[in-house]
Amino acid sequence: MSFAPPAETDADTVTSYRRVATRLRAEILSGEAAPGSWLRMQAVALRCGVSVQPVRDALQVLEGEGLVEIQPNRGARVRGLDRARVVHMYEVREALESFMSRRFAEEASLIDIRRLEDIQHRHEAAGDNLQAAIRANGEFHRVIYTHGGNQDVIELVTRYIDLGYMLSSRYRHPAGYLARARREHHALIGAFHRRDASAAADIGAAHVRAARAAVLAGMDAAAANS
Repeated sequence: MSFAPPAETDADTVTSYRRVATRLRAEILSGEAAPGSWLRMQAVALRCGVSVQPVRDALQVLEGEGLVEIQPNRGARVRGLDRARVVHMYEVREALESFMSRRFAEEASLIDIRRLEDIQHRHEAAGDNLQAAIRANGEFHRVIYTHGGNQDVIELVTRYIDLGYMLSSRYRHPAGYLARARREHHALIGAFHRRDASAAADIGAAHVRAARAAVLAGMDAAAANS
C-alpha cells in the first residue's frame, strides 16, 4: 500500500486530505482517539465535513506514520505511539537531518547561509515567545532539509518533524529548550560557514537526539503519574 500523498490535482481535495490528517493526528497524539479505537471513514468524513476520499487518503498517511492500522471494509484502528515507536521515529529523523546538514554544508551558497542567519535573528528576537520561536525554528530547519529538492527526504522529514512538534506540545518543552536550540543553531551556522560537513552532520544529529530525549522524558513522566 502506498503512503504517498494522493495523486489528485484538485487543490480543494488535497487541502481536505491534509486538514483531515492533521486533525486525526492531533486527536491520536492527544489521546482523544485512544489506542484500539476505530476511525470509521464515513463517520470521520461527516465529522470533518468532507467526502470519503480525503479521509481515505489521510488514513493512508497516518498508517505510514504508524498511527493507525487500516483494515479493509472496517476502517482504521488507532495504534497510537508507544515509547519504542517514538525512538524509531527519531532514529529515522536523526539520520535524515544529519545527512541534509552534511549536504547543506557541502553545497549551500553564501546567500543560503545568510538566509539561515536572518531566520535565526527572528528566533532570537522571539525571546520567550515559544510559538514565535517554534515558527522560526521550523523555517530554519526547512531551509536545510529542502535544499536540493529531494522530495522523498522532504516528505519524510516533514512527517517526523510534525509528529515531533505535536509530541513536544503534549509533553511540554523542558526548561532551557530555547537556549539549547539557539546554541545548536549557531553551531550549525558556524559549521556551514567553515564548510565543515562532518561537524554539521554531527550537530544535526545531536540536535535531533536532544529533541528525542526531551519527548521521552515527558512520556516517562506522564506514565509515572498515570
